[in-house]
Amino acid sequence: MNIIESIIQRSVPLAPFTTFKIGGPAQYFVVPGTITQFRQALEWALMKHIPFFVMGGGANVLVHDTGYAGLIINTGKLSRITVSARGMHAECGVPVDTVVDESLRYSLTGLEFAAGLPGTVGGALFMNARAYTGEFSRIVHEVQCLEVGHNEIRERTLKKDEINFSYKKSIFQDRKLFVSSVRFTLLKGSKSVIQKSIEKNRKNRMDAGQYTFPNAGCIFKNDYRVGRPAGAIIDELGLKGKRIGDAEVYAKHANFIVNRGSAQAVDVYALIRHIEDEVLKKTGIHLQREIILLGDWDDN
Repeated sequence: MNIIESIIQRSVPLAPFTTFKIGGPAQYFVVPGTITQFRQALEWALMKHIPFFVMGGGANVLVHDTGYAGLIINTGKLSRITVSARGMHAECGVPVDTVVDESLRYSLTGLEFAAGLPGTVGGALFMNARAYTGEFSRIVHEVQCLEVGHNEIRERTLKKDEINFSYKKSIFQDRKLFVSSVRFTLLKGSKSVIQKSIEKNRKNRMDAGQYTFPNAGCIFKNDYRVGRPAGAIIDELGLKGKRIGDAEVYAKHANFIVNRGSAQAVDVYALIRHIEDEVLKKTGIHLQREIILLGDWDDN
């Protein structure tokens, strides 16, 4: 038995690893401690012909109640950060709020917009996470990643212009490329100004109740051709407070679905479909999901 096989677990509940606190067990589950082990986990799945999913902070994911028939690679231990004259280098499993705090420690500006965002650096790059007029594409210099081929795993370095960033989009959504680490380009700034911006953004999220109940962040992307955010469209149709089981369209943010305590994945999914159907029927708008469905869903 090699090292990676010795740390792979079976039938691990995924709910504790998601921000929704929802989801059944993973057939296989591993938490690599190094980038080398991350690569070995991908090689193991490839060799065994087993589906796999790389999970960071578990934001933006809805795991089926029956779980996931494959290998979940959790990046929680890939959490090293270094700061040098070349910028900040962070592994994929570093929580977004940790890189924000580290930027403040070194008086580096550019990450303030991300204060309070859930999830990890890898997930933020995958989604090109954005908030308060900022987005990750603007501060990325280069990304180290692992590319899964038919029979091998290859290490690659992508420059910013190779990542095809756009609104809530990156190359990582279209290719079998998985972020292992990233180098950010940040500028020296005033520590007090940076701190005020960070504190303001975190307070805004707190005041908006984004941490009151388990949730996965925005369920739908905004379509700027429509002229109104998805949350505003949902709100205008009077869907705030709509509940199925313990899943609820959040009264403080219509593009959030919250787990009021014991929501099941099927409850959240039914509510997503209800919102989509109501919006399409009454406005003709097709909402585009931001959330990822993981497991045996009809949509997958």
